[in-house]
Amino acid sequence: MKQLVNACELAVGSLSVGLAVACFAHVTLVRWWTRSWIILRLTPSAVQKPASVRSCDSSVSDFLDAIARDVHSGYSLNLAFVQCAKRFPHLSWWTKPIAEHCVQGKSLAIAISEGGFVTKNADFSLAARTLAVASNGGYGIANTLEKCASILRERSQLINERNAQTAQIRLSTSILSWIPLAICVWILLHQPNTRTSLLNSPIGLLCLLCGMVLNVVGRMWMARIARSSS
Repeated sequence: MKQLVNACELAVGSLSVGLAVACFAHVTLVRWWTRSWIILRLTPSAVQKPASVRSCDSSVSDFLDAIARDVHSGYSLNLAFVQCAKRFPHLSWWTKPIAEHCVQGKSLAIAISEGGFVTKNADFSLAARTLAVASNGGYGIANTLEKCASILRERSQLINERNAQTAQIRLSTSILSWIPLAICVWILLHQPNTRTSLLNSPIGLLCLLCGMVLNVVGRMWMARIARSSS
């Protein structure tokens, strides 16, 4: 009879924990269930990236298009770069050192190499290399810049779609890995016999350790699958 009561209490406790998690998730997701919220909290690169940098990334393609328009209008590439640098003040950390070298009469390729341009951002690196190659002259400079801007926009769109597709996997992994821990804590608090068996015996401690290890390994494995699939 006691075992039946314990089993009923375990079932009721598990259902109550699951219901609490479901209610909390429902209230939270109804309020913040948007693509930007998911990407911001579940994508490591997005979490570590400030909003100002993200806005600059979206302006790189606009910056290249502006230079291409000025080149189409008859301006040289150096002059177009200097003029557009003034129109995009939020990119001054990148454009100002290069523009100063361009004003001194140096080519854009030399200005980029001497401007101390160092970044791990792929968008800015591609834009800088495209500008350096285009500064060598030749036919189709404006078309080259427009093509680079189009590639940057397409790549940004693909990254956003990839993050949105893997966000559900990351969210499910996060919830499913926390539910067993919550149930385990509830059992340890409300089941004296189970608490004694798990905490006061080598086999119980081994079970807890194995459970924690499997939980962590499962989270890492699912995160790796999500990264590889994206």
